Amino acid sequence: MKRRMFIKQGALISAGLAFFPGTSLKGHSESVRHTGVWPSKENEALPVILLEGTPRERGRIHGETLRSQIKELVAVWKDDLHQQRRSDPEKYLMGFLEKTNFPQAIKKWTPGLLEEVEGIAEGAGIDFKTMLAFQFVDEEWWYGAYGYSSNSIPLASDVKHCSALAVFGQEGLPTFVAQNLDIPAFTDGFQALLRIKHRGSSLESLVFTYAGLVSLCGMNSHGVGQVVNALLQLNHRADGLPVAFINRGILKRTTHDRAVRFLHDIKHASGQNYTIGGILKASSHECSANKVSRFEPYEEATRLYHTNHPLVNDDQSIYKEMLERVKDRWQPKHPDNSDIRFMALEKRLKDPTKKITLAMIKEALSSKDDPQNPVCREKRADGRGGFTSGCLIMELSGEPKLHLAPGPPCTTDFRTYTF
Repeated sequence: MKRRMFIKQGALISAGLAFFPGTSLKGHSESVRHTGVWPSKENEALPVILLEGTPRERGRIHGETLRSQIKELVAVWKDDLHQQRRSDPEKYLMGFLEKTNFPQAIKKWTPGLLEEVEGIAEGAGIDFKTMLAFQFVDEEWWYGAYGYSSNSIPLASDVKHCSALAVFGQEGLPTFVAQNLDIPAFTDGFQALLRIKHRGSSLESLVFTYAGLVSLCGMNSHGVGQVVNALLQLNHRADGLPVAFINRGILKRTTHDRAVRFLHDIKHASGQNYTIGGILKASSHECSANKVSRFEPYEEATRLYHTNHPLVNDDQSIYKEMLERVKDRWQPKHPDNSDIRFMALEKRLKDPTKKITLAMIKEALSSKDDPQNPVCREKRADGRGGFTSGCLIMELSGEPKLHLAPGPPCTTDFRTYTF
């Protein structure tokens, strides 16, 4: 299905707010600066939006630049909530915000990002509470799945199928951190790349997201990168720091070890695996409301891979209680989609004697060993369910590079971005 054009290129360039891989953007590589619009079959362009100034100013740039896209996507999102949660989306979202308390955690651990969301709301012309709830992607998933509203459905989903990996310690090659980011198909056509300049600092970040959201995953100019896997089986908490804000908090850290320390210092709202890479190493951490557990597929592994089931973190009491409540209607099956994708990555990455190159990572993330449970997931013909909204492969070195395909890598071309 043809993906919609985000924004007319000329209007954005004249506004000075966003850039495409065919415009002069200081800090981008020559290959990006002169390649023209994104060379997909539909000849569409991925907007690269420069955010700078105060947090509120950054948000306003984001909101104003993608105003029409944010309005459209929020409307589609509310319609999806109506279908999935079987309730009025406005009342549902107000109940969601009343029964949770994420803003205090955002203020404490990621100062400035609440103001950035306020700026997005102002720039897009959307009320702040709606824009705030829009940020809580993983948090709404567990809220809707675990019975916090009267019309909730059991924990089962066709959208949360992310596949992540990291490779480090190879002679002559940088640390690689990569991911297929699988999310609801209604977000297709709204993808964007944020280039964030932090005020009073030389630090910059490249953040992959969709219109109106502060982050999905990304990397910074100090060679720190992060990717994620939803782990809804892990315990959650209504006053923790939401995933989108943890992503941005990681990218404010200038080393791998500082980023990992951040994961241990905060309280986590959602079960999530964070794979974090730096110039010299990478690590994988399953985080829940009460525990942070490091995962290694084998002792002293220099190849990491993860999908959407916990492998070391046993903080799962809420999930076990839910299984007991719905045991007559639904039980997990094994091997399931997550198990099968994990095995597909393991087959390609586990052997420590095999040199893992950029081309091999692209091949792994484009794979469809099991057609019913592929690593690379294309949209269904009816547009429902989930799909691979983007594939990111980060080269973390003194000169970090981001290879990004804004769609399933098995059908979407990559482009390279630098600082």
